[in-house]
Amino acid sequence: MNKNIISGMVVLVFSITYTILAFLLPPPASGSVVIGPSVFPGAIGILLIVLAIILIISGLIEVRQKKANLIKEKGTHGTQDEGEPQDKKKVFILSLILFGYMILFVPLGYLISTVLFILSITMYLDRKHWIRNVIYSFAFPIIVYFVFDRLLSVYLPLGPLG
Repeated sequence: MNKNIISGMVVLVFSITYTILAFLLPPPASGSVVIGPSVFPGAIGILLIVLAIILIISGLIEVRQKKANLIKEKGTHGTQDEGEPQDKKKVFILSLILFGYMILFVPLGYLISTVLFILSITMYLDRKHWIRNVIYSFAFPIIVYFVFDRLLSVYLPLGPLG
């Protein structure tokens, strides 16, 4: 297995969980809303599932090509060049943060959970630019919320803010 297969499998598990949780979002309070709150997160989840499958397939093709090249080169002893090794601890922590975001999305609502998610990811990856991280973690969810709420009439869960 190479890093594309492993990454694709991790993303596939999380995207399936995300998609299931997206479709479990409560229906809108008013019956006049055409597009419910689960449509866009569900579409994103389905897109993530498709992309994860593509990543797994590309990894399988890469492994197959490497095996074919090794068979052609009879004198080599199967050394794999995977490029940059993945930091397993970093992947694990980022996966935990993503899983926490998925779990806290409905109880805390979109704004609080997304601010916490973006802030924790950016602070973990780049602590030096903490002012920028704080600004991005507040600005992005607020802008997205107003686009969905005001322009698209898609009401995202507000959690305790509602």
